[in-house]
This record gives sequence, structure tokens and C-alpha cells, in this order.
Amino acid sequence: MNFKIDYYFKEIEKDEIFYKLINNKNEVLEIFDESHKFIELIKTKEQQEIYTNKIGDNVKIIGSVYIGEGTEIQNGCIIEGPVYIGKNCKLLYNAYIRPGTILGSDCVIGFCSEVKHTIMRDGSKVSDLAFVGDSIIGKNSRIGSGVIVANRGFNQSDIIIKDENKNRINLKRDVMGIVLGDNSRIGSNATTSPGTFIGMFTWIFPHTCIHGFIPSEKKVYDKQNLIFLENEKQVLSKSTEWDHTQYN
Repeated sequence: MNFKIDYYFKEIEKDEIFYKLINNKNEVLEIFDESHKFIELIKTKEQQEIYTNKIGDNVKIIGSVYIGEGTEIQNGCIIEGPVYIGKNCKLLYNAYIRPGTILGSDCVIGFCSEVKHTIMRDGSKVSDLAFVGDSIIGKNSRIGSGVIVANRGFNQSDIIIKDENKNRINLKRDVMGIVLGDNSRIGSNATTSPGTFIGMFTWIFPHTCIHGFIPSEKKVYDKQNLIFLENEKQVLSKSTEWDHTQYN
């Protein structure tokens, strides 16, 4: 198990917003605490600093926000502050950005995806129909369509994970999603349990359910055993037809 920042994130430039959150910090969980302070500063300003005119129809921007130059916000998006969005980001149709979110530059949030209290480094992307909560996403990392990043324990108590040696570790927090290292990716329809740590350059393949600590430079997938049975030929009825006797 590794909680060190430099295990997950490298080459952090001083002009990157992420630098402000990790300066003089050693462990990744400290980034969450620093992000609270950063977001609180935006909240106390009680103003909307919007430096882009690329805003579509029916967009709702609520509360204190900072939105950088060149960012495109497509039709139907909701941004609920306090939120920070960097330069040249792209929010696709009906994306929902919830309070506490910090997006670096050149980030993408996909169609109908929801992001809550999440820090995304420059160039990272959340694809369509995904949920990401209380997480840190590395530079150039990708979260595929339909991914669910669970951020709360099923019994709503402190999140306990297991390291590579199956030792139990209490994270002493009841809400947390993932830490996803730089240049890693999570395939479509995968699910991550609360408190999942994924190193750099690791690929989580589609439809995989993961938890705990996943080291750097790995490929992770579930081995599926497909079963094929004989099936009778049956012509299906048209979708417009309705026979109530089939449902008695």
C-alpha cells in the first residue's frame, strides 16, 4: 500500500492548479483537506468569475464559481458552486458539476455525467453517463462511459480497505471515491468501491469491479466464463404490438 503523492502523480508544474493543493504535502489524503480550504476561498468570495462566452442554452450556474477562458459549456449543463473550472475544459450536454469540484485545464466531462467534490488534473476525462464522487483523478487519465465510482460505504461507517497483503486499513473517513494515478484508465461500466487507490499507467478493463490498492503499471480484468445453450428459433413481435394476455 502506498499513500505517497509521488506514487500517483508526477511532473506537477507550478502553474497547474493541482500544485496549490499538493505544495508541502506528502500523502494523497492530505489533498482532500487542502481542496476544502481552496473551495472555501471560492465560496467566501460569493461571486461568479466567468471568463468564457462558450455557454450553451439552458445552462444553470448556481453559487460561487470560477470558470476559465476557452471552457465550453454545452446545453443543459448544471454547475453548482462552489466550483473551480480551469481553461479550455469541455462540459458536454447535461453534465452536472456538483459542489467542491476542482477541474484543471483541458478536462472533459461527458454527456449526462455527474462529478462531485472531485479534483481532476489537466487533460483528464470523464466519459458519458458516469458518476465520480470525492476522488482525485490524475493527469491525462480516463474514466469510461457508465463507470460508477462509489464514494460511500454500504453501511455508511468509516471506509476500511485492504492492502496487497490483505491487511485492513481504516481510512478514518466515511466518504471517499478513488485516487486514480496519472495516465491510468478505467474502462466502460466498471465499478470502484469506496477508497480505491490505483497507481500510474494502470488499465482497469471494462465491466470490472475493483477495490483496495491496485499497483502502478498493471492491467486488471475479470475472467469471464461464458455459457452457450441451445435456443429455439422464435420470431419476436414488433415493439409496437401489445398483448396483455402475456402479462397475466
